[in-house]
Amino acid sequence: MAGRFFGREGGNRGRDWMIAAIIAAVVAILLRQVLLALLAAAVAITIGVVLLWQKRGLDRVSYSRSFSRSRAFPGEEVTLEIIIENAKLLPLPWLEVVDQFPDAMEYPDHKLEPSSISGVEVMRSHFNIGPYERVRRRYRVVCPRRGFHGFGHIFLKTGDIFGFTSIEKRFDRADAMIVYPQIVPVTELGLPPKQPFGDEKPIKPLVEDPLRFRGVRPYAPGDPPRHLHWRATARTGELQSKQFEPSSLPTLAIFLDVNTFEHFWEGLDPEKLELAISATASLAAHGIDIGRQVGLYVNAPMARGERTVRIGPSRHPAQLGRILDALAMLIPHTGNRVEIMIAEEARRLPWGATVVVVTGRVTDGLEDELARLHRTGHAITLIAFGVKPDLPEQPGFRVHWLGEEVTREGLAELQLA
Repeated sequence: MAGRFFGREGGNRGRDWMIAAIIAAVVAILLRQVLLALLAAAVAITIGVVLLWQKRGLDRVSYSRSFSRSRAFPGEEVTLEIIIENAKLLPLPWLEVVDQFPDAMEYPDHKLEPSSISGVEVMRSHFNIGPYERVRRRYRVVCPRRGFHGFGHIFLKTGDIFGFTSIEKRFDRADAMIVYPQIVPVTELGLPPKQPFGDEKPIKPLVEDPLRFRGVRPYAPGDPPRHLHWRATARTGELQSKQFEPSSLPTLAIFLDVNTFEHFWEGLDPEKLELAISATASLAAHGIDIGRQVGLYVNAPMARGERTVRIGPSRHPAQLGRILDALAMLIPHTGNRVEIMIAEEARRLPWGATVVVVTGRVTDGLEDELARLHRTGHAITLIAFGVKPDLPEQPGFRVHWLGEEVTREGLAELQLA
C-alpha cells in the first residue's frame, strides 16, 4: 500500500517524480548548474530509496508464534515466543506489528489494546531490524479458564527511513491454546473412592472377548452362528458352541448433557455448564486411572466444526487427551435432548457397560431412557446438579446430586447426596 508521499497512485507517481528529478539533474549538468544538479540528484536518490522500501520492504520477512506447550489447565502459565526474521540485505528502519490475541487469556508482560472484533485484543509492538537479522521475544500467558483460544491475524507495517511511505502485509495463521477443564479427585466430588460408579459386579456379564477362547459347550438357542465349533459338532454329532472368557476391561460410557434449562430458548447457565464439564473431565480421568475403558458423548458442537462429541470407549494411553481436548473445545450451545443421544449410542455399548450421565436437568424423557437401559442390563450412574431428581436408588442404579447453587470454585467442597 502506498503511503502519504505518493498517494493512491503509489509507485507510478514515485517513478514519475524520480524520472523528472533525473532529467532535471541532466539538464542542470548540461547548463553547468552544479548546485541544481546535486539537488536534483539527491531528490532522485531519495525517491529511489523510497521506492525500494515500498517495493521490497516486507519481502522475505517472516513472523512466527510458538508456545512452550499447546495444552494447559486453568491457572497455569505458558510462554509465547514470537520470532521475526528479515532474510534480506535491505534493513527495516522501523517495523510495526499488530497481533490479534484472544481476550480470554491474560498477558502479565504486555498491555493489550481493545479491538473492534469481539473476543479479540491487539498487541502492538515496534522493532528495528537489520539485514539478515532475527528478533525473538517471549511473553508470559496465563490460562484462566477452559476453552479453545485462537490467535488471529498478524499485520506488519514498515516504510522508508524518511517516513514518506509505508506498506502493510497480513499473515494468516491458525495458532491456538487449548485449556483443559478443571480436574479434581472424585473424592472431592463426594464420590466413594473405591466404587465411584456403582458396584464392581455388572448386572449382566461383561461382553465375551473373542480372543480369549475357554472351551466348548452344547449349543443353546440364541448363540451367534459365528461361535459354532464345527469340529466339535462333527465329533459329537450335536451342535457345539465356543466359550470365551469375559472381557476384563469394564466400560464406562460418560454422557454430558449441556442443556441447563427445560427450554432451548432459555439459553444456558454458563456457570453450571462449566461445572458439569469439570465434573465430566474428573470422572473420565478417574475411570481411566482405575483401568476402565472410557468413552465420551456430548450433545454440543466443538470449536472445529463437529456438531456432537462421540469418542468410543478405550483405555489407550492417548484416550484421556482426546477426551480433554473435546471438552476444552466444547462451544456453549444448547443441544439435542441427551436421552436421544443415549438411545442411539447405547446400541453400540457392550453388556456390562456402565452408563454415566452428567446433567443439569433430569427430564421425564431422560428418566424413561435410563430406566429402559437399566432393564436391559446396563449399570446406571446419574450425576445431577440444579433441581434434585426424585429417583429412588436401586441395585445397579446410582443417583448423585451436586446441589442447586454450586460453582466450579466450590468443587472441592462438594458432597453428593
